[in-house]
Amino acid sequence: MLHSPQIRSGLTPNGGYQFDHFFAEVKPYLQTADLTIGNLETTLAGKEKGFKGYPQFNAPDQIVDALVNSGVDLMSTANNHAMDTGEQGVKRTYQILKQKGIHPVGTAPTPEKQKPTIIKKNGITFAFLAYTEHTNGLPVPTGKEYLVNKIDTKKIAEDIKESKKLGAEFIIVSLHFGNEYQRQPNQTQIKIAKQTLQAGADVILGSHPHVLQPIEKVNIQGKEKLIIYSLGNFISNQFFPHTDEGIILFFDVEKNQETKQIKLKNISYLPTFVHKYHKAGKNNYVIIPMEKSQPTETLSYPNLSPSKWKQAWTNTVTLMKEKATLPTFSLQP
Repeated sequence: MLHSPQIRSGLTPNGGYQFDHFFAEVKPYLQTADLTIGNLETTLAGKEKGFKGYPQFNAPDQIVDALVNSGVDLMSTANNHAMDTGEQGVKRTYQILKQKGIHPVGTAPTPEKQKPTIIKKNGITFAFLAYTEHTNGLPVPTGKEYLVNKIDTKKIAEDIKESKKLGAEFIIVSLHFGNEYQRQPNQTQIKIAKQTLQAGADVILGSHPHVLQPIEKVNIQGKEKLIIYSLGNFISNQFFPHTDEGIILFFDVEKNQETKQIKLKNISYLPTFVHKYHKAGKNNYVIIPMEKSQPTETLSYPNLSPSKWKQAWTNTVTLMKEKATLPTFSLQP
């Protein structure tokens, strides 16, 4: 997310914007993956619409440059802020992401573009799908429902079927759902996530609550699948309890060349938190990766508190252990 103070944090002396510093510490982790997906909870409607944060977000295009430079390949754009700058905002967000080399998932400028995002990587064909529970009461124009994918289990099942027709061997579905600031999924989330896996998806990536929710392995017809009900906040200016905490989820997808069977393996996660500090007359933000429960000595940001680090680590690891036993990720095996 890009709230107004974050936008100001990216201002450069010449009046432009640069946000690479947000991701400086997590960049090596994002780049280590063959494919990296996130959730873009803002629109890119252009300077003419005015850059702003909550409640109707519009961010400078340079946030996409920072994401590209950090190793991001895809962004889910189906969320409650997708319609913040109207139909033109949806279309321009899609176009800017495509132009800069990121695959948008879950929104489309035309009916023809409303289709599964298919990516072939290392001999495996992936499908990415994304849906949102709502758009904050901002209506998607009648007859233009293709602009934003809404959560509809029948539609999701049809899209999964279409993905398989297009050759998908592994299907990842982003679901923007749940209650904000609640660290446990509600019954609707649980039901929709399980139905989506039963329809043929392999991994559910949840977002919207702004705080972490548990991760769960699910066995369906002998195949291990995965749900993370909410990945938490990656970066924002929110200050409610736990809204500065999140994870980067890692997993491998392996294909047996003889049987052609696909397997989900090596699931792990990296706890993160947003460190906010004041420097050069303005607020600054950086995402801190935590491989261990103790602070890394090489990080030297103003007011980076060991107690804050330890608390964020404990909050995250305790919650992640509730429904699954998974290791934390490390760049060095």
